Amino acid sequence: MHLPCPHCQRPLIPGATSCPACGTSLLREVSPGSDEPTCAFHPQRVSLAICDRCGSFACAACLRLNSRDELVCQRCHALEQDEPLPWDQREELGTLTAWWKTVLHVMFHPDTFPTLRPEGSGGGSLLFALLSSLPGSFMMGLTYLGLVALLPSMFPEGTQAAGDLAALYGLFMFAFFMVVGPLASLASTVILAGLDHLVLSLGGVTRGFQVTLRAHALSQAPWVLGAVPCVGIYVAPFWALVARAFAYHGLHRTTWGVALAGTVLTPLLSCCMCGGAWLFMFNILGRLT
Repeated sequence: MHLPCPHCQRPLIPGATSCPACGTSLLREVSPGSDEPTCAFHPQRVSLAICDRCGSFACAACLRLNSRDELVCQRCHALEQDEPLPWDQREELGTLTAWWKTVLHVMFHPDTFPTLRPEGSGGGSLLFALLSSLPGSFMMGLTYLGLVALLPSMFPEGTQAAGDLAALYGLFMFAFFMVVGPLASLASTVILAGLDHLVLSLGGVTRGFQVTLRAHALSQAPWVLGAVPCVGIYVAPFWALVARAFAYHGLHRTTWGVALAGTVLTPLLSCCMCGGAWLFMFNILGRLT
């Protein structure tokens, strides 16, 4: 936001009471009989600008720059203070407690994203995504372990050998899902957040990749439903997409159209590419046979 000094026209920092370039005081008293607009909060002072949110006149001491890069008065700025998530307070709450409280907040109160702090460390965002992937990975590994345990009953002979082999295979699959699942989740978080950020940037968002990464990671909170057998793995992706749209809309302070585009274009493109690859492969196989 460009706020010029009324004397030298140099850019000012909202909230400054004097120009850092020429030293002119920005707190001018109203002259008797003057028709200059006055501050809504300090009627004795001349207004320096109009609040972009409520339209009130404000003096230099009352002006602030909010998280949307809007020039606002002190009242509107106080109403828009960014609130920390429990995840941002994990040093005080403990990592697991902060993670669980944030999961519940994202799943059941996604409409509060516009009031939340948009910035966060990349490491913190990835840690949240990692923890959110563990319940589903655990249940998937446990499911395969149970299915493999049933294999010996399919063999009337050599039950002991088949049982030992099935047990080893089941443990291997369980370990595989517990290790590869979270690592795949981290990789997909970074890659998909990068693709989403490209779409959001084309839509006009100005905040950096860290905000998109934070929003994408927080929107993975519904993946804890992967711990619910059979049903959770089908519900979690759709719930996560809804949470992601709210997260992009709120943390980037953008329109719903841009937020929805950033949410769905990458998955749709991925589905089209995968579907096209399968069709191409079947077409080649059909010609060969």
